[in-house]
Amino acid sequence: MKNISRPQAYRMRRIMEMIRKAPPEGRLPSASMFARELEVSWHTIIRDLNTLRDDEGAPILYDASRKGYYLEDVDWRLPPVTLSQREVFAFSVASRMLQPFRGTPLEMDLQSLFSKIAKSLEGKVTLSADALTEHVTILEEDYVPLNRDRWVELAGFIDREETVSMRYRNFAGRVKTYMVAPVHLVAYHGNWYVLAFTAGRERPATFALSRMLEVSPSREQVPVPRPFVARDFLSEAFGITGGKNEINVHLRFSPSVATYIAERTWHPSQLIKRRRDGCIDLYMKTRGWKELVRWVLSWQPDVEVIRPPSLRARVREKLQAGLR
Repeated sequence: MKNISRPQAYRMRRIMEMIRKAPPEGRLPSASMFARELEVSWHTIIRDLNTLRDDEGAPILYDASRKGYYLEDVDWRLPPVTLSQREVFAFSVASRMLQPFRGTPLEMDLQSLFSKIAKSLEGKVTLSADALTEHVTILEEDYVPLNRDRWVELAGFIDREETVSMRYRNFAGRVKTYMVAPVHLVAYHGNWYVLAFTAGRERPATFALSRMLEVSPSREQVPVPRPFVARDFLSEAFGITGGKNEINVHLRFSPSVATYIAERTWHPSQLIKRRRDGCIDLYMKTRGWKELVRWVLSWQPDVEVIRPPSLRARVREKLQAGLR
């Protein structure tokens, strides 16, 4: 039996649903059937049945000849789910936050989920979710339309720990075939990315799903260093990209952008110090490089790279190239 803990409210509604769907003739659903369906113990089911009878007043009876449970009053229903004003507001805002998932394979599943939840919100709910959020708008980010089948395909390869052959168009437009072991899917800035190991590398590379031209299983094997923890990798990266060496970064931002920079978390390791002249210094440690350079360039002319010298030189080189 899987070690899955489901809320009692869910279990009780599922038990009632199974009892109602039982055939008029033949065997009725038993405690063992409930336990298998809900992946809990027999004793947990008995406690749920007692709660339904004693606390909710459910007219559940046991038929020894048919070895199962039935309703003495077939019209009896569990009380509807009730929410407070704050809970309805949270639900309505959460449903609007589906917008960033547009174009992903999660969109339809999430819409279906919210629809099912909404249908259960009857009875004592007297507030309109739409009315509560008529003055709330969530602006969408730019996003990349995805091939949903490709997303599901990659998720399957990751789950089965399969090595794949992949024709891929990189950021500069060059096409190359890679042999990779995909290990993790990441959503970032309107696109989905795969963290995958290539032969001989101790750290994963990052590939955008939108730039994968062909993907197929391979008989070759690419070893994955263990243990690999995606959260640890991403906390060391900057954005979606990581690297081999850790970089100690010190940036100084002008007073005109200091408030905006200081109020946000740009990296888990960041430390911000205010200066008397109104500037702020931002310190962080990261293994990212490519996105770090682009991010620093995006804040010109209001940021100065104090260290490392290599980052300062790279930013200067990019600015000079832009001027040319």
